Amino acid sequence: MAAALGLSTYKWNNNLKSVLLLAAFPFLLLFLLSLMFLVFAWGTLTDFRGLIGTYTFESYGLVPVTGSHSPFDFTLAAIYAYWPFVVGAAVVWMVIAYGFNDMMIHAATGAKEVTRAEAPRLYKIIEPLCISRGLAVPRLFIIDTDAMNAYASGIDKRTYSITVTRALLDRLDDRELEAVLGHEITHILDRDVRLLLVTIVFVGMISFLAQMLWRSLRVMSFRRERGNAGLVILAAAVIAGIGYLLALVLRFAISRRREYLADAGSVELTKSPEALISALRKISENADVPHVPTEVRQMFIENPLSSSAFSNLFATHPPIEDRIRVLEQLEGAPLHARREGSVPSAGNPS
Repeated sequence: MAAALGLSTYKWNNNLKSVLLLAAFPFLLLFLLSLMFLVFAWGTLTDFRGLIGTYTFESYGLVPVTGSHSPFDFTLAAIYAYWPFVVGAAVVWMVIAYGFNDMMIHAATGAKEVTRAEAPRLYKIIEPLCISRGLAVPRLFIIDTDAMNAYASGIDKRTYSITVTRALLDRLDDRELEAVLGHEITHILDRDVRLLLVTIVFVGMISFLAQMLWRSLRVMSFRRERGNAGLVILAAAVIAGIGYLLALVLRFAISRRREYLADAGSVELTKSPEALISALRKISENADVPHVPTEVRQMFIENPLSSSAFSNLFATHPPIEDRIRVLEQLEGAPLHARREGSVPSAGNPS
């Protein structure tokens, strides 16, 4: 009973995080645009007193808010005038992402959907796992690559899908492949895939604005002979701040604990920790899929690039060795304790 309560809470937390990220999206867009307006006003519109004339405000269709005619006043006026467009753009972006998220992700990875006739072994292994959890069989995709990896995606029953690489399908035996599919099914059941997709869409838009900001700063630094050093320092500070903000968002939204729980969920489905251990060891030999964008790699069962980022501080995946260590401990644990009692105590999963 305690384990079920814990898992229900975990799913609820994932849903809550998805909602909070979506709610915060327009506000962070406004924050970044405020930085852009502030830097633009200070870098190109101020006179020798550091003020902006009334004519300049009028030329941009803006009305001073505080009356100080400072760059900050210009920023407030711009945000006051343009916030409906920003919020509207955010809503449109999210609607497009909701309707076409599966197409975007599969286009980014190069995955192709396969039918039962094209991949009978894949369907044969996954169907019993889905039936045991009352889950409709997700759409199945294959990436033609020599790397071994897999991911689940989708935000609802209409878009749930599981993707494996051709090498994974060829090199894993049936028990190992079953363990990997059980891992991905658990991500679907735990709502991890929804949270990850929201995060990817969210960060993609923010990153686009960050690039616009950087380019505008470079243009301004060439247009003004004075204060170039200050602009460069400001640019570095802004970009570093944006990077730090994104890191916090990712750290808040994506917990490494999800991989331990999905591993334990696979064990619960297959009753075979050793099969997943063997699969993870094979995957770790060649898991990198270089053509896939960094943001999307966090969806994979293994992301080898994450372990080098800031000494694992912001890693999206725990090291394979830690996951195997936990699974080895699970081999002697009762099934009802595998997803709650044993997982948090090993490998610093939080």
